[in-house]
Amino acid sequence: MHDLLAAALPVHGTTAGPPLCAFRVVLGTALLWKITADHVFGMARFFDLRPKSLLRWRYEHDEMAVRLLLSPAAFRIFYGARAVAVLCLLSGILVPLAAGVVAAWCMFEFTFDRKFNTLFLGMLCLPFVVASGADAYLSLQSLLDASSPGAFVRPPPTPHGTSPSWPQAAVVVLMFQVYWSSAWLKAVSRQFTSGDALQKTFEQLAVVRAEAPDAPRDYYFPGWFTRRLATADPAVVARRWRLPSLAVIGVEAALPLLLVFPVTWPAGALAGVLLHAAFTTILPKRLVPFGLAAVGTYTLFLPPHTFVTLIEALT
Repeated sequence: MHDLLAAALPVHGTTAGPPLCAFRVVLGTALLWKITADHVFGMARFFDLRPKSLLRWRYEHDEMAVRLLLSPAAFRIFYGARAVAVLCLLSGILVPLAAGVVAAWCMFEFTFDRKFNTLFLGMLCLPFVVASGADAYLSLQSLLDASSPGAFVRPPPTPHGTSPSWPQAAVVVLMFQVYWSSAWLKAVSRQFTSGDALQKTFEQLAVVRAEAPDAPRDYYFPGWFTRRLATADPAVVARRWRLPSLAVIGVEAALPLLLVFPVTWPAGALAGVLLHAAFTTILPKRLVPFGLAAVGTYTLFLPPHTFVTLIEALT
């Protein structure tokens, strides 16, 4: 029975292979972008009492929220701890502890700023809480131990040959759920398939830009784009966005299947990069971390030995 299970589900242990170690660096970079942007946009003062911040006032009065009302001092301690934890995760120092702190922060942040991109980043941290050896490759320690830059980049032998670890497999399962649930929700939405959702999104962003031209914003598209795909007649603009909307659904539905087979992995990776690049152009501040982390998971779809061969070929 054990042999049959191993053949059907060739996943072994919790020891991180080179793909998961490389993803740790990508995820750490995405989180570093996020916390830097959040700090620039004033998150450090979100829980202030004197004067009370608008976000805290709304949080206190939101009956739908799961509230965790920290004092300003406790919030700043947690705020600083999550920054240290992100740097530790990126550099491979105390990875399980650092990943746990970052995941806890993301769950807490989701209670007062309900962006599913934040929740997604927190969930990607969870496999590192149980993974061992996630600092064996592309970490500060491996950099100090490497005899040359080439030796630092060269992956170590995979611990279980061709089989991924359970933490790596968990991320792959999560990405199947992310892409397929997103494709399904878009496909059953008449507003999205008609192009109306994208029309309204760009129209709103253009209006905000016009009303607050000097305020920090994500919208930066040129005038010809705004006139043709944002502020023209809504029915006409919606028709222009219909084909891109349907293309997004098709790509999201196909992506996990393309990535899971090595022979189609390059096509899937290219399609995913283009898809997330398009998403990121809409709201760069919010979607750069999401896109970077999502694309970073693509290496986890590869068997560890294939990833090692790919890196060795590139170096």
